Amino acid sequence: MRMTQRVVDQIVDAYKRMAKEARYRSEAPSDGCGNITAPLEDLDIDAEAVRYVRWWWKTEDRQLYDLGCPCGSDRPALIFIVEAARNLNGMAPKKLVATLLRMALAEVEAGK
Repeated sequence: MRMTQRVVDQIVDAYKRMAKEARYRSEAPSDGCGNITAPLEDLDIDAEAVRYVRWWWKTEDRQLYDLGCPCGSDRPALIFIVEAARNLNGMAPKKLVATLLRMALAEVEAGK
């Protein structure tokens, strides 16, 4: 599959939304625990987004998403998230995807 400008724009927008709405910037220098280790004013979110586009597209194009290994108690939430993601790759009803994501969120919020 070819990466079009529309795809690039989608990925950049998603990265910037994660930064703004979730305060999550996977391409920023971090301590490995989600904490950015450099002052935000020293970072270039556009450069981060370009790196993220490259990483994301390589992952998507190869269909290889590395999700790591969950903490045992978080496994059910990860299972629900993975299955929701897998169903976004097909023609599954969006209602199923939303249900699986709500199930994952409930697990995370319950802290089981």
